[in-house]
Amino acid sequence: MVRYVIYADQEKDIAGLELFLRKATYDRGEWPLVHSYIGADALPDYLKFVQQNPCLIMLAAVPGARGREVAEQIRRNNRDARMLWFSDRANGVCSYQIGVTWFGLLPVTPESVASALDACKIQPPERPCSNKSHYTTAIE
Repeated sequence: MVRYVIYADQEKDIAGLELFLRKATYDRGEWPLVHSYIGADALPDYLKFVQQNPCLIMLAAVPGARGREVAEQIRRNNRDARMLWFSDRANGVCSYQIGVTWFGLLPVTPESVASALDACKIQPPERPCSNKSHYTTAIE
């Protein structure tokens, strides 16, 4: 099982992301554990939750200058976890400087979520998942 932790400043930026994430992971035979944090007031709780935990995938859906600030904070807080950032074109180049695993444009689509998971090297299990099997990810 993989733990996903999502952050967005606004409800509209996260709309559909969790749904697309669940569908993409189910299609890969994974049973995800998803935590979502929405709003500027939730950022400290998000950062506390993901702090120094390399065994998760962090998602952020934040555009503009605020998006860059948030992405930098998230990456400083957790250098080792995989980070997926959905934002606007202006943040594309700085995503490399920040060291995100995958960068995509808002609005989020089912295809962009599937592409993000591909970047994380999420592999389908050798046999179908059951309640007794656990899902693993490739080690980077």
